[in-house]
Amino acid sequence: MAGLREKFSGLKEEDLLTGVLNRHAGFNKVNKYIDRNPNTQCAFMIFDGDNFKKINDSYGHKCGDDVIIHNAKLLKENFSDKGIIFRLGGDEFVVFYQDTDINEISAKLRDLTMEEKRAVISDGKKINFTFSVGIALYPKYGKDSETLLKMADDALYKAKYEGRNCYRFNTEGMAPIHRDQFMFDIEEFSKGMPGGFFVYEANEGEKLLYASDSMARLFNCDSISDFRNYVGNSFKGIVHPDDYEAINDVIKKQQFELPQNVDKIDYVRYRIRCKDGTIKEVDDYGHLVHDINFGMVYYVFLVDVHYLNTINIKNR
Repeated sequence: MAGLREKFSGLKEEDLLTGVLNRHAGFNKVNKYIDRNPNTQCAFMIFDGDNFKKINDSYGHKCGDDVIIHNAKLLKENFSDKGIIFRLGGDEFVVFYQDTDINEISAKLRDLTMEEKRAVISDGKKINFTFSVGIALYPKYGKDSETLLKMADDALYKAKYEGRNCYRFNTEGMAPIHRDQFMFDIEEFSKGMPGGFFVYEANEGEKLLYASDSMARLFNCDSISDFRNYVGNSFKGIVHPDDYEAINDVIKKQQFELPQNVDKIDYVRYRIRCKDGTIKEVDDYGHLVHDINFGMVYYVFLVDVHYLNTINIKNR
């Protein structure tokens, strides 16, 4: 009977998905350690997946769960020696690493963010991911778990604000965190832009990866699905067929033959043929970048030239 009670007590403390401690049990253990070791320097760290919602939306929740499980495994491999590890919620974890210093933590986190450790295979798919980490040192920046959580959370948002895929310590005089920066996702951002926005693969297939709702309006389509079907889900289908080859040549010359174009920006003007047969002239502002999931891709902002002229914004 005592064995059963012990087994069920353990289950009550365990996060069922990952096997690490759950939030309640984790904070209990942190608080007990703090009570017994008031002067031992420790690190309270929050690990948070970058753009995790995108993984769930793109690959499904099963793949998202596999990434969470993989992250828990990485944390156990690296911090179980003297760390309390628990799942805070969603894709967030806390590690309370005991008897440590900035140098030891920095070395461990540099190792954790190595390229080869940022991928997991789920259902035959290779999913690349990154995470950001916020750290608050105990007892310098907090003498209880509630304060440490807040201080580490501020440091986490500093890591997110400064580009993600990194770690930041909460330090004296740390600049205020502008959390409103994170209130806008790509859907809201693209809806507010004065033109169409899309992303496509920089390879022979030129597959569309993303298109804003405004692209459907620009092409006089009924919906974004209607638009993607109409253009064959590729950049080639966006450009008027009589302009495509010349435009592609200009983009490649601007991207690869101009030594001064270090930022990989291109600008071209071409025609598009809308679903209802209307011909429009558009300005295309492109940016060639590397994406961890898709390799080299183009981010493109598309504006109706006639519309710009009607509001007296002239192309110079």
